[in-house]
Amino acid sequence: MEEKIKYSTKQQKVIMECLQEYGDTFYTIDQFMDILRGKDIRIGRTTVYRGLERLQKEGAVLKVPSVEGAPAQYRFIRDEERKNYGKLVCLECGHTIPLQCGCIDHFVGHVLDEHGFEIDQSRTIFYGYCDKCRRKRK
Repeated sequence: MEEKIKYSTKQQKVIMECLQEYGDTFYTIDQFMDILRGKDIRIGRTTVYRGLERLQKEGAVLKVPSVEGAPAQYRFIRDEERKNYGKLVCLECGHTIPLQCGCIDHFVGHVLDEHGFEIDQSRTIFYGYCDKCRRKRK
């Protein structure tokens, strides 16, 4: 399979710089558009969406998918978070926990041995609810 060549446009650079500036916070497309407008930056909504999706596929952005009608949310992934292990992401607050556990190694091994499928742990994300949000939901 041929590797896609990564390219960067002026708009993508602006999106990435803004994501880096706001670091650990998740934003919907609309919230991100408001931030850009507040900085007097004019980029179309579709361009922002496509830019965030591309950055997510490249591993630079974490995406919490739509849940129960809520819009998807995105945030920048810092270099130290891009290690070769998965992540646990809270669907309520967006808290991210590195998945550094021997159990995941057993699971990955099982999937490879029993199903002939190799999991890319660096892109593995499990969505659920953190302890704090789980307690609130009860």
